[in-house]
Amino acid sequence: MISKIAPYSQTSMVEVKTGLSLYTVELGNPVGAPMLILHGGWGPADNEEHRLDILNEEIRSKFRIIYFHQRGWGRSKIEEVSGTDTSTGIDANIADCEVLRQHFGIDKWEVVYGGSNGATLGLAYAAKYFGSTVSGLVLRGLWLIREQDLDHDYGDGKNGKGKYYPGQWRRFIGHVGYKTRADLERLEKTENPGLEIVKKYWELMTGESLDESQKAAVSWLKWDNLGATVGVDNDNPSATSIELLTSDEDIVKLGLTFYMSLNSHASAINSKNFLDTVVAKIHGDGEHFIESREECVRSLRKKIRLITGEFDMLCPPAFAYEVIEKLLESEADKDERTESESCTLKKTCQIVKGASHSQYDPGMPSAIQKAMLEIAFGEHK
Repeated sequence: MISKIAPYSQTSMVEVKTGLSLYTVELGNPVGAPMLILHGGWGPADNEEHRLDILNEEIRSKFRIIYFHQRGWGRSKIEEVSGTDTSTGIDANIADCEVLRQHFGIDKWEVVYGGSNGATLGLAYAAKYFGSTVSGLVLRGLWLIREQDLDHDYGDGKNGKGKYYPGQWRRFIGHVGYKTRADLERLEKTENPGLEIVKKYWELMTGESLDESQKAAVSWLKWDNLGATVGVDNDNPSATSIELLTSDEDIVKLGLTFYMSLNSHASAINSKNFLDTVVAKIHGDGEHFIESREECVRSLRKKIRLITGEFDMLCPPAFAYEVIEKLLESEADKDERTESESCTLKKTCQIVKGASHSQYDPGMPSAIQKAMLEIAFGEHK
């Protein structure tokens, strides 16, 4: 089927298993470097060209691009079939990436690109397959969805995102019963306030009352959107011409499922282990462990770019910086970082001035495009 998304693109429904088909877009150069695009936590939109306009003419001429609606999202289809696992957690999404790679006859992705939740999925995918079927990563607005990350976004009104939007945060947590000073003290005393808020919203989203579910979705999305882009009146956001293909209720349910699966020991890849796992994979290159620290530093900038906005309230630069610091860990004192290491840190973890979380903020598109080209084809001299 010929797509209206972009010249020389095709759409298809790829059956992953009985009862589960993924809507997929293939565009760009059919013999170009393979690149997988992973959408974020608001899902795909009806006007896909607006979602993919970071893929300029040069990118489309050099890459064979596969973009798909993740299971449960947009035009992908899930049917309840007895004996078939159609769960939407992290492990299932990683498996889908591999099924698509095999379906399209791709040996290895030269680049896996994702933003926000898509960046989390990209990193988790690399934790399992880096060096074997994943060659390079370009991740924007990265967060790891660990307990402390959920605290930052949802549960911490003193040091997290709530610090910058105190009134809105109080309304957000008030929707799930935390309204008084005593309630706030009770929330602070929980083992993980952010995960507690996630679970409370999940109870409303999966309860029997459709009205409560709809109101909870509105409350969640209103909070989640705060600080996502620069130059927007967050209390009165401008109307958008991009129509999301997933309902508000499903966006929230799928997002909460993703967050809880990453914080579950039942998931093979979870927030407790996947950062350490991906560091080992990237250093080991999937085949041999790089013993020389100098070799590690040299190779790192060829494999990964983490791009973050200076004013990103959702996934602040510290999240990406932490990942790169972990990749550069050694027994040496960090104050004694070599010039080469400092250069690698700056190169692999890029903070875009004046930008927030969105890939359309000023400076973001060019930074992403440059990173894609450098990872696949080498750095420009």
